[in-house]
Amino acid sequence: MAASVQDLVDDLADALRRPVALEDRRWRLLAYSAHTELEDRVRQASILARAAPPRVAAWLDTLGLEAAGEVVDTPPNAAIEMGPRTAAPVRHEGALLGVVWVIPGPVALDARERSLLRDTARAAADVLWAERAGGGEAHARIAALLGELLDDPDPGVRTRAASELAARQGWSRSGAFALAVMDVADDDAASEILERARRRWHADDLVWRVRGAAGTVVAHLGARGPDALAGALVDAGAAHAAASAVLPDLAAAREGVGGAAAALVALQHVPALGRSGSVDGLGAWPRVAALWDAAGRPAAPAPLPALLGAPRGSGVELVRALEAVLDCGGDVAEAARVLHVHRATLYRRLARVQELTGLDLARGDDRLHAHLAVRMWRLAGSPDLG
Repeated sequence: MAASVQDLVDDLADALRRPVALEDRRWRLLAYSAHTELEDRVRQASILARAAPPRVAAWLDTLGLEAAGEVVDTPPNAAIEMGPRTAAPVRHEGALLGVVWVIPGPVALDARERSLLRDTARAAADVLWAERAGGGEAHARIAALLGELLDDPDPGVRTRAASELAARQGWSRSGAFALAVMDVADDDAASEILERARRRWHADDLVWRVRGAAGTVVAHLGARGPDALAGALVDAGAAHAAASAVLPDLAAAREGVGGAAAALVALQHVPALGRSGSVDGLGAWPRVAALWDAAGRPAAPAPLPALLGAPRGSGVELVRALEAVLDCGGDVAEAARVLHVHRATLYRRLARVQELTGLDLARGDDRLHAHLAVRMWRLAGSPDLG
């Protein structure tokens, strides 16, 4: 039977004859040894509150333990009444799960003792990963909570699911979150990609579920934004990934599904947008993609058929002229530069556009109608943007 983290901490404390503690990556106390010597107010406060005091946690975040070596010595900080420590980051395949702390006292740990500390951190990583990031019962419960959070129409059910999920992951319900969706080739690949993305993002900060060849994640953002979340999924192997805007509350995750799904449609159908992005980062494209999808994904929405049917193959040329002017906010000179044509040529094409379609490009309503049609044409697989 595998040792518990409390067993590991007690065994190390006995071997070192010094106080030992294990905290997760948010400085919540997971296990600690008996402490009869070496007065340390921070340790006492952490034991009483089961977490490091806020001022201490803020200072610990500045130490760079995430990228530190296997065993490091941290300096004292008189301002927060914290003495020196020797620490061993607890990692699984690069993902920081926590830190094993030792209060060395007046005599520093020697090479043998540091080796014991390192070994304990490795053993703790195996135990924590099995409990927190592994599959089985824990993952099944998370998947069930995500189902309630994302699919259930009852706000009360979603609120309860958000509370349980936040408690399991150590999240503040009012923190910064985002939802992301991705597409891959098959179910097995989706699970592998999402597991890899979780390790890279941080095991406790990303939860996921797979349905068919699609994956959905909910992530605690920290200092990163939704675009970084989508990019992490693509870096882990997703074909495309799209993230929602920042969610105001974890219970609002369901509200982000539609926007992220529409953003994914845009990424899948317009290569020029890249393979990852967020609802806010992709501009109007997600909204147009939602309208295009709701309309049955037309190949050439009105009024474009009138242009695409123009004689002598000039239809695409006319659509591109219209698109350039609309994308440039009506600035014909800038649109002509983008198209590498003379302004007079562009004016002639625009006149032909208005003649064939009945559009009046001086009217805002007509410009909006035309711009939506052109964007939908791009989503339907029009000739390359160029």
